[in-house]
Amino acid sequence: MMRNYVWVGKRMERVKTPYVIDARHGRKHVLLIGCNHTRDTASPQFVVIQQQFRKLQPQVAFNEGGQLDPAEQYATVQEGISRNGETGVMKYLCDRTGIQLLNGDLAEHVEFPLMLHKYGKDDLLLYYVMERLVVPYLGGAYGSQSFESLYEKAIPDWFVKSGLPLSANEQTLGYFKALYQTKIGRPFTLTLSEDIEKFDYVNGNGCYYCALGRTSKMTRDSVLLAKIDQALDKHDRVMVTFGHGHALAIEPALRQVVRRRR
Repeated sequence: MMRNYVWVGKRMERVKTPYVIDARHGRKHVLLIGCNHTRDTASPQFVVIQQQFRKLQPQVAFNEGGQLDPAEQYATVQEGISRNGETGVMKYLCDRTGIQLLNGDLAEHVEFPLMLHKYGKDDLLLYYVMERLVVPYLGGAYGSQSFESLYEKAIPDWFVKSGLPLSANEQTLGYFKALYQTKIGRPFTLTLSEDIEKFDYVNGNGCYYCALGRTSKMTRDSVLLAKIDQALDKHDRVMVTFGHGHALAIEPALRQVVRRRR
């Protein structure tokens, strides 16, 4: 049982973050912290993450957004936050307690081929650039680097290497801007304009890219639940940090997973 993302979108505006899900059954205990993706070291969510980590003393933990290099170390919590938000905090805490921090997300090299069975590569390029580059960039997630330099690095390293089949021309920012003009009907601008709503998964009413986004998120949610389920076969205490929209969506399913007889 997972909640519909249109419902989640309406609920998110009224939910205080971090959104803590405490799921227990017998010895099995999962804490999922639904986070805002921020690198503001003053955000109270990072205090909550540290408090909950100490309280649970997890045996394994999962993060959103890919597997971190085990060799990468943060000297302080603040360094972890400024470099990698909630995932940086978890990496710092896991390193100091000697437990694994594992990728709870769906790897792009698996996600992109799956999505290509349902959508064309131009539509996927447009959606993922907006979701994973433009909106986070405008929110300050990528620091002070120029958008052009971010785009030039991200397309081959994050997208093409992970299975999105783009030619050399299709990897250029100029191609993306022309694609945006064709699909959206207006020139691309690096601003939080009303066009962002066309890529927001919470919007229903036949919004094409919103539906694409929901498909992506539900696929990732299923993978996260499967990884938690597998971890509970070996461990009793599991901690997870993920976006709070994902947390709201999977909450009923997570409680079912924790209650499953093993």
